[in-house]
Amino acid sequence: MATKASLRGASLLATSAVSLFGVIPAAFGEEGRVEAIQLHYAVEERLAGHCPDRSRFVALLLAERPRLSLATDDPDARRFDVRIRASTNGKLEGELVIAKRDGSADTRNVDARDCRALVRALAVVTAVATDLAAVDAADDAPHQIATHDDGAAAGDRAESAERVAPAETVDRPAESPPRRSPRGPATVALGVGVGTELVLGALPRPTMGYRGYVEAQRSLGVLDGGLRASLAFARAQLSDTSELNVFVQTWTARLEGCVGRRILAPLSLEGCLDATGGAYHSYSTGVSNARNDVRPWFTVGSDLRIRWHLGRAFHAEVFGNASYVPTVYATVARDQVGASHDVPRAIGEIGIGVGHSFGGK
Repeated sequence: MATKASLRGASLLATSAVSLFGVIPAAFGEEGRVEAIQLHYAVEERLAGHCPDRSRFVALLLAERPRLSLATDDPDARRFDVRIRASTNGKLEGELVIAKRDGSADTRNVDARDCRALVRALAVVTAVATDLAAVDAADDAPHQIATHDDGAAAGDRAESAERVAPAETVDRPAESPPRRSPRGPATVALGVGVGTELVLGALPRPTMGYRGYVEAQRSLGVLDGGLRASLAFARAQLSDTSELNVFVQTWTARLEGCVGRRILAPLSLEGCLDATGGAYHSYSTGVSNARNDVRPWFTVGSDLRIRWHLGRAFHAEVFGNASYVPTVYATVARDQVGASHDVPRAIGEIGIGVGHSFGGK
């Protein structure tokens, strides 16, 4: 009897060892396996103008899970549906629906005011979901190994494998490196635009001026940073100079440094600091050999701009500027009565414009 018991104990020990050495390679093989998923990315049509596109989302996802692969024609691959839409409270809603192989589905929801922040969050949520799925798949491996042989010994090996599997499952997350937030490559968008503005203070009377610009914007996370260079022209007549017919005009160039943020789904708010330089020109068209003065012009100021994004590349904007004039000028004409214009220290503009951008988000 003692001999039979010893033999049975040795048999159980041997089968447990076989199961252990079978589980370890299977677990490590499952952990190293690259899972292929089907990814579907959809943005509500009215948000397409300022939300990152699918390629940007994929870049953020792969920055988090570099070994993840995307399947296009594998019916057995799990499906991840990412949807972005506007909500009624002014925020944006993101939804991740994970369709499992057994027909069930899991849903995860995220909301944010900025679409780029929302897409980054969805990329992290998707990456975490794929990581947890890999752990679940590895948990099934020992049970498959235990059913390869027949007889009572196979049942004993299954029990041994079940005892070993929890230790593998618990230890695996500790071996994973700490996750870093995906930043992705920096993106710069170039743009051009034109506008018209009501010039206040610089000329003898309020008048409409015209401006064209080029700009570059770079995403800084939630905020955007940008530079804008523009050229502008405006002209007005000095009042009460019917004979001398005196005009004053400005030719200026402006450089602005701006910081902007999305405030609602189609709108963004920008604040800028600027410096403006150019020429301040006063002349007469009614008298020959009249004075023709061209003097330097310089101001420093700030701008506030609201953009309304129209689709992916176009936008309209409303803007205002307040500037300080270090050196002021007086324009005087002697025509029946003394007519003059003194440039004040504080001047400004209010205007509207349209623009077109080139480049990624």
